[in-house]
Amino acid sequence: MLPVPAISAPSTPAKAGVQSRPHNGWTPAFAGVLLALSACTVGPDYARPADTTAGQWLAPTESTPVDTSWWHALNDPVLTELVDQAVARNLDLKEAEARLREARANRDAAAGRRLPQLNATGSATQNQLSENGQIPVGNIPGFDRSFPLFDAGFDAAWEIDLWGRNARTVEAAGARTEAAEAARHETLMRIIAEVVRSYADLRGAQARYASAAGDAEAQEGIARLVNERYRAGESARFDWLRADAQAKSTRAAIAGIDADAKAAAWRLALLTGQPPEAVAEKLLAPAPLPHSPATVAAGLRSDLLRRRPDIVQAERELAAATADIGVASAELFPRLSLLGSIGQQAQSGGDFFSGGSTRFSIGPSLHWPIFAGGTIRANIRAADARADAAGARYESAVLTALSDSETALNRYAAAQVTRADRETARTQTAEALALARQRFRAGEDDLIVLLDAQSAYSAAERQSIDARIAELQALVALYKALGGGWESGG
Repeated sequence: MLPVPAISAPSTPAKAGVQSRPHNGWTPAFAGVLLALSACTVGPDYARPADTTAGQWLAPTESTPVDTSWWHALNDPVLTELVDQAVARNLDLKEAEARLREARANRDAAAGRRLPQLNATGSATQNQLSENGQIPVGNIPGFDRSFPLFDAGFDAAWEIDLWGRNARTVEAAGARTEAAEAARHETLMRIIAEVVRSYADLRGAQARYASAAGDAEAQEGIARLVNERYRAGESARFDWLRADAQAKSTRAAIAGIDADAKAAAWRLALLTGQPPEAVAEKLLAPAPLPHSPATVAAGLRSDLLRRRPDIVQAERELAAATADIGVASAELFPRLSLLGSIGQQAQSGGDFFSGGSTRFSIGPSLHWPIFAGGTIRANIRAADARADAAGARYESAVLTALSDSETALNRYAAAQVTRADRETARTQTAEALALARQRFRAGEDDLIVLLDAQSAYSAAERQSIDARIAELQALVALYKALGGGWESGG
């Protein structure tokens, strides 16, 4: 729990200064006393939480700095262009940028309230006083109860920030601006990750489509061969029916795979802020899956505090909540303002600019909530509780980042091993299929052996493609966990 320090009025020199100098106006010494008082700030001073990420990664990795433009390592110009388009056009990012501008405007508005406020006023009215009011205007000889009144001038007010209420307000607004900036960075990082993930889905679906089409063609070729042998009396009708059914089943899966590819392309259109037809020609043309890098540098664990935008946002929200305690605490004490007004007032336009029409007033204004039914102290407790909750969110964000990063490092390493094993299996089943075809044509093996070999190769090829897709997805998850990618747009 963030403690609220003991709140007390500043020491008495300010009061002594006022009492020891009787005067008829506001002297420079009194102004100096007010400035000294304005330096007092109640509420806890924020201190950044201690670093709890010290130590080494549990997963084996390189400690060199994280590549914040990691998608360039995939060496795919189309993907790089898509990321650039998403950074420039994505609508979620535009919304986050608008919220950042709003936070900056709120910060500037809070800072502006610390300065003297000056307003121009003016009026020209026709007035009539009641004859039956408190003042018997009807009994005053020569007094016309109906008269015009012209008034123009300037009003000024300046709240002396005795207890730092305005200073804490500006402090909180500044921290929330930085939190909004971190939220924008988090949105940017998420969008880049989604673009790469959707691109992997697109190229993976195209690779599966090509594999399924090739498998269907091979199965249809086997069915034709078995049909020829059946007509020649060299194979049974059961063999032909089985081969033909397997070929049709393989062909039927192609439409769904094509739909998956188009769905991924339309997601990319949405992420880049474009209609589907704008990307159809470029994305639906088949292209190979990008190759994941062999190694990924994870940097130092302590760098997560600086690089992960969700941690930065949580820390800045904690700073803002801490400043809010000071804002609530300042309500316990009197609020002092200097008020001033000067202008011209006359009943006729001819007298408006004469010296006798000048009016002015100047003096202090005091507001002190003597009794508020416990509301102020309740608000302080509520602000303190919000700061505690923000502190818990920050600690949770740090622990989540560590857990995500360790998990992503291990999963990427496992995905690399799986992809290598699947590629080896694909190569071996391809060799076995070639031998089975030769033996079937030579009459050394029956159809079942060939169909099993074709099925084994098709399954191994699908698993190899899926393993490459999974490796790319694990790479995306790893860089997202490490916080890579948001500095490029900051």
